[in-house]
Amino acid sequence: MKEQLIHDTSFKYGNNNQKSYITIHETDNVRRGAGAQNHANLQSNGNSREAAWHWQVDDKVAIQSFDHHFQLWGAGDGRGNGNLHSIQIEVCVNADSDYKKAIENTAALVKHIMKKESISSSHVNQHHTWSGKHCPRKLRDGTHGVTWNQFKKMIGKASGNHSISKAANNNSSNWTKVSGNWTGQTLGNGEYGEPVKQLQTKLANNQPPFYPNKSAENYGIDSYYGNDTENAVTRFQSYYGLAADGLAGKQVYQQLNSSSADNPSSGSGKSISKLVEETKAGKHGNGEARKKSLGSHYQAVMKVINGESSSSKQQSHAISEGSKVSANRLYTTSSSTKNVRRSSISGIVDTINAYWRNEIRLKDGNGNYIGFTRGQDLQ
Repeated sequence: MKEQLIHDTSFKYGNNNQKSYITIHETDNVRRGAGAQNHANLQSNGNSREAAWHWQVDDKVAIQSFDHHFQLWGAGDGRGNGNLHSIQIEVCVNADSDYKKAIENTAALVKHIMKKESISSSHVNQHHTWSGKHCPRKLRDGTHGVTWNQFKKMIGKASGNHSISKAANNNSSNWTKVSGNWTGQTLGNGEYGEPVKQLQTKLANNQPPFYPNKSAENYGIDSYYGNDTENAVTRFQSYYGLAADGLAGKQVYQQLNSSSADNPSSGSGKSISKLVEETKAGKHGNGEARKKSLGSHYQAVMKVINGESSSSKQQSHAISEGSKVSANRLYTTSSSTKNVRRSSISGIVDTINAYWRNEIRLKDGNGNYIGFTRGQDLQ
Protein backbone atom coordinates (compact mmCIF):
# COMPACT_ATOMS: atom_id res chain seq x y z
CA MET A 1 0.00 0.00 0.00
CA LYS A 2 1.18 3.49 -0.76
CA GLU A 3 -0.16 7.04 -0.84
CA GLN A 4 -0.35 9.41 -3.79
CA LEU A 5 -2.73 11.83 -2.11
CA ILE A 6 -4.65 14.54 -3.89
CA HIS A 7 -5.62 17.41 -1.62
CA ASP A 8 -8.87 18.41 -3.35
CA THR A 9 -11.10 17.65 -6.33
CA SER A 10 -14.13 19.07 -8.10
CA PHE A 11 -15.63 15.58 -8.25
CA LYS A 12 -16.99 15.48 -4.72
CA TYR A 13 -20.02 16.44 -2.65
CA GLY A 14 -18.04 17.50 0.39
CA ASN A 15 -15.63 16.38 3.08
CA ASN A 16 -17.94 14.76 5.64
CA ASN A 17 -17.82 11.09 4.64
CA GLN A 18 -19.04 9.09 7.65
CA LYS A 19 -17.14 6.02 6.33
CA SER A 20 -20.04 3.65 6.89
CA TYR A 21 -19.51 1.54 3.75
CA ILE A 22 -16.88 0.25 1.35
CA THR A 23 -17.81 0.06 -2.34
CA ILE A 24 -16.04 -2.25 -4.77
CA HIS A 25 -15.71 -1.22 -8.42
CA GLU A 26 -13.81 -2.54 -11.41
CA THR A 27 -12.20 -0.18 -13.91
CA ASP A 28 -13.47 -2.06 -17.01
CA ASN A 29 -10.23 -0.84 -18.63
CA VAL A 30 -8.49 -3.89 -20.09
CA ARG A 31 -5.79 -1.91 -21.92
CA ARG A 32 -2.28 -3.20 -21.17
CA GLY A 33 -0.55 -1.03 -18.59
CA ALA A 34 -3.83 0.34 -17.17
CA GLY A 35 -2.98 -0.73 -13.62
CA ALA A 36 -3.13 0.98 -10.25
CA GLN A 37 -0.29 3.42 -10.95
CA ASN A 38 -1.83 4.42 -14.26
CA HIS A 39 -5.19 5.14 -12.61
CA ALA A 40 -3.59 6.96 -9.68
CA ASN A 41 -1.78 9.18 -12.18
CA LEU A 42 -5.05 9.74 -14.03
CA GLN A 43 -6.60 11.11 -10.83
CA SER A 44 -3.53 13.18 -9.97
CA ASN A 45 -3.72 14.80 -13.41
CA GLY A 46 -7.34 15.89 -13.00
CA ASN A 47 -9.24 12.83 -14.30
CA SER A 48 -11.02 13.42 -17.60
CA ARG A 49 -13.80 11.04 -16.48
CA GLU A 50 -15.29 13.56 -14.02
CA ALA A 51 -15.37 10.92 -11.29
CA ALA A 52 -13.13 10.03 -8.38
CA TRP A 53 -12.34 7.14 -6.03
CA HIS A 54 -10.26 6.71 -2.90
CA TRP A 55 -8.15 3.67 -3.87
CA GLN A 56 -7.03 1.73 -6.93
CA VAL A 57 -5.64 -1.80 -6.69
CA ASP A 58 -3.93 -4.19 -9.09
CA ASP A 59 -1.89 -7.38 -8.75
CA LYS A 60 1.12 -5.46 -7.42
CA VAL A 61 0.03 -2.50 -5.28
CA ALA A 62 -2.84 -0.58 -3.69
CA ILE A 63 -2.57 3.21 -4.06
CA GLN A 64 -4.60 5.75 -2.09
CA SER A 65 -5.56 8.93 -3.95
CA PHE A 66 -7.91 10.61 -1.46
CA ASP A 67 -8.35 10.73 2.28
CA HIS A 68 -11.43 8.81 3.38
CA HIS A 69 -13.25 11.95 4.51
CA PHE A 70 -13.89 12.95 0.86
CA GLN A 71 -17.44 12.31 -0.44
CA LEU A 72 -16.48 11.38 -3.99
CA TRP A 73 -18.50 10.98 -7.18
CA GLY A 74 -18.12 7.25 -7.62
CA ALA A 75 -21.21 5.24 -6.73
CA GLY A 76 -23.71 6.82 -9.13
CA ASP A 77 -26.43 7.32 -6.50
CA GLY A 78 -26.41 11.11 -6.29
CA ARG A 79 -26.58 12.18 -2.65
CA GLY A 80 -27.11 8.63 -1.45
CA ASN A 81 -24.96 6.71 0.98
CA GLY A 82 -22.84 5.30 -1.85
CA ASN A 83 -21.37 8.69 -2.75
CA LEU A 84 -21.70 10.41 0.60
CA HIS A 85 -20.65 7.77 3.13
CA SER A 86 -18.70 5.10 1.27
CA ILE A 87 -15.00 4.49 0.61
CA GLN A 88 -14.56 3.76 -3.11
CA ILE A 89 -12.11 1.09 -4.34
CA GLU A 90 -11.37 0.47 -8.03
CA VAL A 91 -9.98 -2.97 -8.96
CA CYS A 92 -7.84 -2.83 -12.11
CA VAL A 93 -8.61 -5.40 -14.82
CA ASN A 94 -5.88 -4.61 -17.38
CA ALA A 95 -4.95 -7.53 -19.63
CA ASP A 96 -1.36 -7.74 -18.35
CA SER A 97 -2.47 -8.07 -14.71
CA ASP A 98 -3.18 -11.22 -12.67
CA TYR A 99 -6.87 -10.67 -11.86
CA LYS A 100 -7.05 -13.22 -9.04
CA LYS A 101 -4.00 -11.65 -7.39
CA ALA A 102 -5.59 -8.21 -7.77
CA ILE A 103 -8.68 -9.52 -5.95
CA GLU A 104 -6.49 -10.98 -3.18
CA ASN A 105 -4.82 -7.59 -2.79
CA THR A 106 -8.24 -5.91 -2.75
CA ALA A 107 -9.42 -8.26 0.01
CA ALA A 108 -6.33 -7.40 2.07
CA LEU A 109 -6.98 -3.68 1.55
CA VAL A 110 -10.65 -4.03 2.49
CA LYS A 111 -9.76 -5.86 5.71
CA HIS A 112 -7.30 -3.07 6.54
CA ILE A 113 -9.94 -0.37 5.97
CA MET A 114 -12.62 -2.33 7.87
CA LYS A 115 -10.35 -2.45 10.91
CA LYS A 116 -9.20 1.15 10.63
CA GLU A 117 -12.66 2.66 10.10
CA SER A 118 -14.73 0.11 12.09
CA ILE A 119 -16.80 -0.94 9.09
CA SER A 120 -18.79 -4.17 9.11
CA SER A 121 -18.20 -6.77 6.41
CA SER A 122 -21.96 -6.58 5.75
CA HIS A 123 -21.34 -2.99 4.61
CA VAL A 124 -18.87 -4.00 1.91
CA ASN A 125 -20.99 -3.50 -1.21
CA GLN A 126 -20.82 -3.74 -4.96
CA HIS A 127 -21.14 -0.59 -7.04
CA HIS A 128 -24.28 -2.34 -8.33
CA THR A 129 -25.88 -1.98 -4.88
CA TRP A 130 -26.06 1.80 -5.21
CA SER A 131 -26.82 2.43 -8.89
CA GLY A 132 -27.79 -0.85 -10.52
CA LYS A 133 -24.74 -0.75 -12.79
CA HIS A 134 -23.20 -4.14 -13.67
CA CYS A 135 -20.09 -3.49 -11.59
CA PRO A 136 -17.76 -5.01 -10.46
CA ARG A 137 -18.40 -6.90 -13.68
CA LYS A 138 -15.97 -9.82 -13.37
CA LEU A 139 -16.78 -10.48 -9.71
CA ARG A 140 -20.50 -10.36 -10.47
CA ASP A 141 -20.14 -12.66 -13.48
CA GLY A 142 -18.02 -15.08 -11.46
CA THR A 143 -16.35 -16.44 -14.60
CA HIS A 144 -12.80 -15.20 -13.99
CA GLY A 145 -11.68 -17.43 -11.16
CA VAL A 146 -13.41 -15.77 -8.21
CA THR A 147 -17.04 -14.92 -7.35
CA TRP A 148 -18.49 -12.18 -5.18
CA ASN A 149 -19.38 -14.70 -2.47
CA GLN A 150 -15.81 -16.01 -2.50
CA PHE A 151 -14.52 -12.45 -2.20
CA LYS A 152 -16.77 -11.82 0.81
CA LYS A 153 -15.36 -14.96 2.44
CA MET A 154 -11.84 -13.64 1.79
CA ILE A 155 -12.52 -10.48 3.80
CA GLY A 156 -13.87 -12.57 6.68
CA LYS A 157 -16.36 -11.66 9.38
CA ALA A 158 -17.27 -8.22 10.62
CA SER A 159 -14.47 -6.04 11.95
CA GLY A 160 -16.86 -3.37 13.16
CA ASN A 161 -20.38 -2.18 12.61
CA HIS A 162 -21.55 1.29 11.71
CA SER A 163 -25.18 0.22 11.57
CA ILE A 164 -27.18 0.06 14.75
CA SER A 165 -27.72 -3.58 15.63
CA LYS A 166 -31.03 -4.73 17.00
CA ALA A 167 -29.43 -7.41 19.12
CA ALA A 168 -26.76 -5.18 20.59
CA ASN A 169 -28.76 -1.99 20.95
CA ASN A 170 -32.33 -2.77 21.91
CA ASN A 171 -32.61 -0.53 24.93
CA SER A 172 -34.43 2.78 25.13
CA SER A 173 -31.24 4.83 25.38
CA ASN A 174 -30.34 3.86 21.79
CA TRP A 175 -33.73 3.68 20.12
CA THR A 176 -36.88 5.80 19.98
CA LYS A 177 -40.01 3.69 19.87
CA VAL A 178 -42.75 4.60 17.39
CA SER A 179 -46.17 2.96 17.42
CA GLY A 180 -49.37 2.68 15.41
CA ASN A 181 -49.39 2.33 11.61
CA TRP A 182 -47.22 4.07 9.05
CA THR A 183 -49.39 6.51 7.13
CA GLY A 184 -46.66 8.82 5.84
CA GLN A 185 -45.32 10.32 9.05
CA THR A 186 -41.55 10.83 8.80
CA LEU A 187 -39.43 7.93 10.04
CA GLY A 188 -35.66 8.04 10.43
CA ASN A 189 -32.52 6.35 11.70
CA GLY A 190 -32.69 5.41 15.39
CA GLU A 191 -36.43 4.61 15.52
CA TYR A 192 -38.07 1.22 15.93
CA GLY A 193 -41.57 -0.22 16.01
CA GLU A 194 -44.48 -1.33 13.85
CA PRO A 195 -44.40 1.70 11.47
CA VAL A 196 -40.75 0.92 10.65
CA LYS A 197 -41.60 -2.71 9.96
CA GLN A 198 -44.41 -1.64 7.64
CA LEU A 199 -41.99 0.65 5.77
CA GLN A 200 -39.40 -2.14 5.47
CA THR A 201 -42.03 -4.56 4.18
CA LYS A 202 -43.22 -2.09 1.55
CA LEU A 203 -39.66 -1.51 0.39
CA ALA A 204 -39.03 -5.25 0.10
CA ASN A 205 -42.30 -5.83 -1.79
CA ASN A 206 -41.73 -2.97 -4.22
CA GLN A 207 -41.00 -3.76 -7.87
CA PRO A 208 -38.04 -3.51 -8.05
CA PRO A 209 -37.42 -4.43 -4.40
CA PHE A 210 -35.28 -2.33 -2.06
CA TYR A 211 -34.38 -4.76 0.71
CA PRO A 212 -32.95 -3.31 3.94
CA ASN A 213 -30.41 -6.16 3.87
CA LYS A 214 -30.86 -8.87 1.28
CA SER A 215 -28.34 -11.20 2.93
CA ALA A 216 -29.84 -10.91 6.42
CA GLU A 217 -32.63 -12.97 7.97
CA ASN A 218 -36.01 -11.96 6.52
CA TYR A 219 -34.15 -9.50 4.24
CA GLY A 220 -33.44 -7.21 7.19
CA ILE A 221 -37.10 -6.60 8.03
CA ASP A 222 -36.74 -6.31 11.80
CA SER A 223 -38.67 -3.13 12.83
CA TYR A 224 -35.40 -1.22 13.44
CA TYR A 225 -34.51 1.83 11.31
CA GLY A 226 -30.71 1.46 11.24
CA ASN A 227 -28.20 2.27 8.50
CA ASP A 228 -29.38 -0.62 6.31
CA THR A 229 -32.93 0.71 6.22
CA GLU A 230 -31.71 4.26 5.71
CA ASN A 231 -29.65 2.98 2.78
CA ALA A 232 -32.67 1.19 1.30
CA VAL A 233 -34.78 4.36 1.60
CA THR A 234 -32.04 6.46 0.01
CA ARG A 235 -31.73 4.06 -2.92
CA PHE A 236 -35.52 4.07 -3.32
CA GLN A 237 -35.58 7.88 -3.32
CA SER A 238 -32.76 8.10 -5.87
CA TYR A 239 -34.44 5.54 -8.13
CA TYR A 240 -37.73 7.49 -8.23
CA GLY A 241 -36.17 10.95 -8.41
CA LEU A 242 -37.08 12.01 -4.87
CA ALA A 243 -34.86 14.03 -2.53
CA ALA A 244 -32.39 11.37 -1.33
CA ASP A 245 -32.15 12.27 2.36
CA GLY A 246 -32.70 8.78 3.82
CA LEU A 247 -35.87 9.85 5.66
CA ALA A 248 -39.13 8.04 4.96
CA GLY A 249 -41.91 10.62 4.88
CA LYS A 250 -44.99 11.49 2.85
CA GLN A 251 -43.27 11.38 -0.55
CA VAL A 252 -41.76 7.94 0.08
CA TYR A 253 -45.09 6.67 1.41
CA GLN A 254 -47.02 7.94 -1.63
CA GLN A 255 -44.44 6.57 -4.08
CA LEU A 256 -44.45 3.15 -2.42
CA ASN A 257 -48.24 3.01 -2.61
CA SER A 258 -48.17 4.24 -6.22
CA SER A 259 -45.56 1.61 -7.16
CA SER A 260 -47.68 -1.05 -5.51
CA ALA A 261 -50.70 0.04 -7.55
CA ASP A 262 -48.63 0.03 -10.75
CA ASN A 263 -47.24 -3.43 -10.01
CA PRO A 264 -50.08 -5.43 -8.46
CA SER A 265 -49.56 -9.10 -7.88
CA SER A 266 -52.06 -11.83 -8.57
CA GLY A 267 -53.37 -14.21 -5.99
CA SER A 268 -50.38 -16.42 -6.75
CA GLY A 269 -48.01 -13.57 -5.84
CA LYS A 270 -46.93 -12.85 -9.43
CA SER A 271 -45.93 -9.37 -10.53
CA ILE A 272 -47.15 -7.67 -13.71
CA SER A 273 -43.77 -8.28 -15.35
CA LYS A 274 -44.06 -12.00 -14.61
CA LEU A 275 -47.62 -12.10 -15.96
CA VAL A 276 -46.44 -10.32 -19.12
CA GLU A 277 -43.71 -12.90 -19.56
CA GLU A 278 -46.20 -15.74 -19.11
CA THR A 279 -48.72 -14.15 -21.47
CA LYS A 280 -46.13 -13.75 -24.21
CA ALA A 281 -45.27 -17.43 -23.75
CA GLY A 282 -48.93 -18.33 -24.30
CA LYS A 283 -49.66 -19.51 -20.77
CA HIS A 284 -52.79 -17.35 -20.45
CA GLY A 285 -54.34 -18.13 -23.84
CA ASN A 286 -56.02 -15.57 -26.09
CA GLY A 287 -59.21 -13.52 -26.23
CA GLU A 288 -61.77 -14.23 -23.53
CA ALA A 289 -59.64 -17.03 -22.10
CA ARG A 290 -56.81 -14.56 -21.50
CA LYS A 291 -59.17 -12.05 -19.87
CA LYS A 292 -60.48 -14.70 -17.53
CA SER A 293 -57.00 -16.01 -16.70
CA LEU A 294 -55.51 -12.59 -15.96
CA GLY A 295 -58.61 -11.21 -14.25
CA SER A 296 -58.15 -7.70 -12.86
CA HIS A 297 -54.59 -7.56 -14.22
CA TYR A 298 -55.66 -7.95 -17.86
CA GLN A 299 -55.51 -4.22 -18.76
CA ALA A 300 -52.15 -3.66 -17.07
CA VAL A 301 -50.60 -6.67 -18.79
CA MET A 302 -51.96 -5.75 -22.21
CA LYS A 303 -50.72 -2.17 -21.91
CA VAL A 304 -47.19 -3.48 -21.54
CA ILE A 305 -47.56 -6.05 -24.34
CA ASN A 306 -49.14 -3.52 -26.72
CA GLY A 307 -46.26 -1.12 -26.24
CA GLU A 308 -47.97 1.53 -24.15
CA SER A 309 -45.01 1.71 -21.75
CA SER A 310 -42.64 4.67 -22.02
CA SER A 311 -41.06 5.16 -25.43
CA SER A 312 -37.68 5.77 -23.84
CA LYS A 313 -37.62 2.30 -22.31
CA GLN A 314 -38.64 0.77 -25.62
CA GLN A 315 -35.85 2.62 -27.37
CA SER A 316 -33.22 1.44 -24.91
CA HIS A 317 -34.38 -2.15 -25.34
CA ALA A 318 -34.15 -1.79 -29.16
CA ILE A 319 -30.37 -1.48 -29.02
CA SER A 320 -27.88 -3.98 -27.70
CA GLU A 321 -24.39 -4.07 -26.21
CA GLY A 322 -21.82 -3.46 -28.93
CA SER A 323 -24.20 -1.34 -31.05
CA LYS A 324 -22.99 1.96 -32.46
CA VAL A 325 -25.30 4.81 -31.46
CA SER A 326 -25.54 8.58 -31.68
CA ALA A 327 -27.06 10.75 -28.97
CA ASN A 328 -27.96 14.39 -28.38
CA ARG A 329 -26.48 14.38 -24.89
CA LEU A 330 -23.54 12.67 -23.21
CA TYR A 331 -23.44 12.69 -19.42
CA THR A 332 -19.98 12.30 -17.95
CA THR A 333 -21.16 11.56 -14.41
CA SER A 334 -24.53 10.56 -12.97
CA SER A 335 -23.84 12.80 -9.97
CA SER A 336 -24.84 16.01 -11.73
CA THR A 337 -26.82 16.88 -14.84
CA LYS A 338 -24.51 19.90 -15.20
CA ASN A 339 -21.80 17.57 -16.48
CA VAL A 340 -23.32 17.05 -19.90
CA ARG A 341 -22.36 17.71 -23.50
CA ARG A 342 -25.37 18.86 -25.49
CA SER A 343 -23.87 18.25 -28.93
CA SER A 344 -24.19 15.11 -31.03
CA ILE A 345 -21.90 12.33 -29.82
CA SER A 346 -21.31 8.81 -31.12
CA GLY A 347 -20.13 5.77 -29.23
CA ILE A 348 -20.40 2.03 -28.75
CA VAL A 349 -22.93 0.67 -26.24
CA ASP A 350 -21.15 -0.90 -23.27
CA THR A 351 -24.07 -1.63 -20.92
CA ILE A 352 -27.79 -0.81 -20.82
CA ASN A 353 -29.87 -0.28 -17.70
CA ALA A 354 -33.41 0.76 -18.67
CA TYR A 355 -34.58 0.50 -15.06
CA TRP A 356 -31.95 2.77 -13.54
CA ARG A 357 -32.60 6.23 -14.99
CA ASN A 358 -32.65 4.60 -18.44
CA GLU A 359 -28.84 4.89 -18.62
CA ILE A 360 -26.81 3.62 -21.59
CA ARG A 361 -23.08 3.47 -20.88
CA LEU A 362 -20.86 4.28 -23.89
CA LYS A 363 -17.24 3.55 -24.81
CA ASP A 364 -15.03 4.62 -27.68
CA GLY A 365 -13.49 2.41 -30.36
CA ASN A 366 -10.61 1.53 -28.04
CA GLY A 367 -12.91 0.28 -25.30
CA ASN A 368 -12.44 3.34 -23.05
CA TYR A 369 -15.43 4.67 -21.10
CA ILE A 370 -16.58 8.08 -22.43
CA GLY A 371 -19.81 8.64 -20.47
CA PHE A 372 -23.44 7.65 -20.62
CA THR A 373 -26.56 8.79 -22.40
CA ARG A 374 -30.22 8.02 -21.83
CA GLY A 375 -32.80 6.35 -24.03
CA GLN A 376 -34.67 9.59 -24.62
CA ASP A 377 -31.45 11.25 -25.86
CA LEU A 378 -30.71 8.74 -28.64
CA GLN A 379 -30.92 10.10 -32.19
